[in-house]
Amino acid sequence: MSKNTDFSASNPSFCQLLSFVPRDLFKKCVSEHNSDKWYKTMKTWDQFVTISYAVLTGTSSLRSIELNFSLLGNKIHQLGLHQTPCRSSISHSNINRPSSVFKSVYFALYAHYHSYLKSGYLSSLVGQEIDPRKVEVFDSTTITLFQEVFKGCGRLPENGRKKGGVKAFTKITLAERVPNYVVLRDASTSEREFLDELPLSRGTIGVFDKGFHKYEQYDAWDKAGVYYLTRANQNARFEILGHLDVPDIQEDGVQRDMRVKLNYTDKQGEKQHTQSRMVSYIDPVSKKKLVFLTNLPESVSANTISMLYKNRWTIEPLFKQIKQNFELTYFLSDSREGIQTQIWVALILNLIFTVIHKQIKEAVSFMSMVTLYANNANAYLNIYKIIKEYELWIKTAKRDIKNVQLCIFEEISEPSNLKTPT
Repeated sequence: MSKNTDFSASNPSFCQLLSFVPRDLFKKCVSEHNSDKWYKTMKTWDQFVTISYAVLTGTSSLRSIELNFSLLGNKIHQLGLHQTPCRSSISHSNINRPSSVFKSVYFALYAHYHSYLKSGYLSSLVGQEIDPRKVEVFDSTTITLFQEVFKGCGRLPENGRKKGGVKAFTKITLAERVPNYVVLRDASTSEREFLDELPLSRGTIGVFDKGFHKYEQYDAWDKAGVYYLTRANQNARFEILGHLDVPDIQEDGVQRDMRVKLNYTDKQGEKQHTQSRMVSYIDPVSKKKLVFLTNLPESVSANTISMLYKNRWTIEPLFKQIKQNFELTYFLSDSREGIQTQIWVALILNLIFTVIHKQIKEAVSFMSMVTLYANNANAYLNIYKIIKEYELWIKTAKRDIKNVQLCIFEEISEPSNLKTPT
């Protein structure tokens, strides 16, 4: 059988993946945080390579990482490493090196690949009225830990033990589906605390779930020229100021559109209020009644407001995508810095694979692409070319392969003097 070399590569596929991280950009982040000081062997790049390998391939122990890299021998230099990572050095780096350097790497990569990210998921106007690039969707997801390194949420169980958790507050632009703002906090952190530090520029539209409700913040955004859209709680306190016209009211869809006054008590204990717009909507599929609060002007139709909130759910598949494709179940460290480092590396890999997925025009699913890289991390194959020329790869891979049936026992010839029974 002739050997096909059309898709071979001079470097392992994992090395090809790391090439999407410009070394000059990485060195700049290292210099800003001075993260290589006091480290002789396990530099920041070495830690990034080892943790990236573990997060991609699902390696859950430092011993396995050390063994896998030792099998590469001298070829380890192709990854930018000078020697095989030692598990004690990896553990020391996870505990002592600040995870903020990897946070800087993520946002530097986000800025570097922004031209690839901004053109993709949703490019047309929402309801022919709203530019998706101005819509900021934010939510939080919890990553469960086996120890309470980060304070978990909820009550203490009867056995007195409670798992910890990290809550990742994440913001994406509706046109990108890649986090442009991430904050890691203890799982016990309230969503309302996150609103105080959330950066929203003038003219943008923040879309979020009702768990983030905070009337005082709504009032501040309204005065700053920032729009918001969320669901109203069942116990919302408001006064109706007037009704807006709703054409063609049906059994489902938009039912009411009103101007309301929201009452709240500020931090000083004084009663305050802010004006808002309340839209009542019945979902055609679930027949569930949803009530939205927003300060979008009357020029934006109530139907567009309901469509905007429906697109809020695009952030949920993002959380699922990160958790399903990258190792965030078993952590290589039980320290706060080590846990945050692994999360930031997972976000970096998700960003890189999103760029690759857009470059290959989504020839295969995101999960299939990540799995192909993970299963062939040490193979000298051009995975990028294989995915891009998938049909050609299948045709050439199936040729000249014979189906051979192995014989366990040798064939025994029948004796000549043996008579066949009648």
